[in-house]
Amino acid sequence: MTAIVGVLNKHAVAIAADSAVTLGGGKKVLNTASKLFALPSGHNVAIAVYGNAEFLGTPWEVIIKEYCKQLKKKPLPSLRQYVDDFQIFLKRRNYFCTSREAKFYLKASVQILFMTMVRLLNEKNEAINRILYKMEKAKVQPLVGGFTEDTVNEFMRLASSEIEEGYKVLEKEGFKKTLDETKELVKALFTRDVSPIGKAGLVFAGYGESDIFPSIYDCAVGCVIDGLLEKVVKRTSKIDKFHPSDICPFAQTDVMKTMLDGVSPRMQSVYMKTLALTFTKLKEEMSGLIQNVNPDLAARIQSMDISPFGAMFFKISKSIQEKEYSDPFVESVAHLEKEDLADFAESLITLTSLKRKISYDQETVGGPVDVMVISKGDGVIWMKKKEYFDSDKNPQYMSKYYHYND
Repeated sequence: MTAIVGVLNKHAVAIAADSAVTLGGGKKVLNTASKLFALPSGHNVAIAVYGNAEFLGTPWEVIIKEYCKQLKKKPLPSLRQYVDDFQIFLKRRNYFCTSREAKFYLKASVQILFMTMVRLLNEKNEAINRILYKMEKAKVQPLVGGFTEDTVNEFMRLASSEIEEGYKVLEKEGFKKTLDETKELVKALFTRDVSPIGKAGLVFAGYGESDIFPSIYDCAVGCVIDGLLEKVVKRTSKIDKFHPSDICPFAQTDVMKTMLDGVSPRMQSVYMKTLALTFTKLKEEMSGLIQNVNPDLAARIQSMDISPFGAMFFKISKSIQEKEYSDPFVESVAHLEKEDLADFAESLITLTSLKRKISYDQETVGGPVDVMVISKGDGVIWMKKKEYFDSDKNPQYMSKYYHYND
């Protein structure tokens, strides 16, 4: 697991990442992983990785360093063009896998999805509802970039047997949906979103040649279907004169969001559930009071849909929270200098690591924190960077890493 954060203002963007990586299904944690990478000198861009540390069996570190080797010396005009250029590079290199391997990973991802759902259903874990919600939400989304109905048909051709076998096991665990409904949900998840199984997140931060202020793009990538990459790209933040600062957490964001929003996401969920239970109890009490006097009105009260009231409460409280707490916090970042941006970004990661250490949670965030500042004038500056070697004894490293193609 991972914690990454980008802190931006008009002066620069600071990025920080922890070093923890989980192995063996979460049974073992190592604190030596590199997740933050700078592109060669002259390219004011960094790439941070969260989620799956490999892409179809190839480590992201290998892929990113291969991308660096083929970069031209002249920087690209905008950060978004780096995102697109990286996707083109992946495709040009056949996604670092053969067509047969891509099909294998796709089928395996579908199988793992069903195994996860069976386990959660068996454990009566609420996480099953989050997966189903993501599936239902995907059904109304457009196809991911580059996908067509032919891609969808190819996915179903490749994965139908895995879906049918997985459904049989789900059905034995009491799964309520039909096979056809399940097929539609799985199809939507893999073709209209990026499946959470094996998903990796790539955070691009910095400047293109024509950019005056920094920006951050978040790119989620998954499987390859019929030669096309399952990907979703969104601009997380772009600094301009009307948006002078921002704080962008990624991966394990709960501690950072608690600090930035003033309330824990988990407790916010508890409040909403408690509110729903309170409204339900209120309906029952009111209905019981008038049951003997006016049975029809009592039945109407009992059948009232309380969800709009919960939505109204959330909207109003969220607005107040942003106005009174979150927005002033983010606005204060606009005045920080480069070194303060770096300190703040590092502190957010350290707080997340500390929370994992002193709680009963597994320490999935930890180890040394890598910190980088990127500015328009100075380019990429490492504030803190772990190395597995002594750089003074390896001068060839710099000349090799910063090689360009003309």
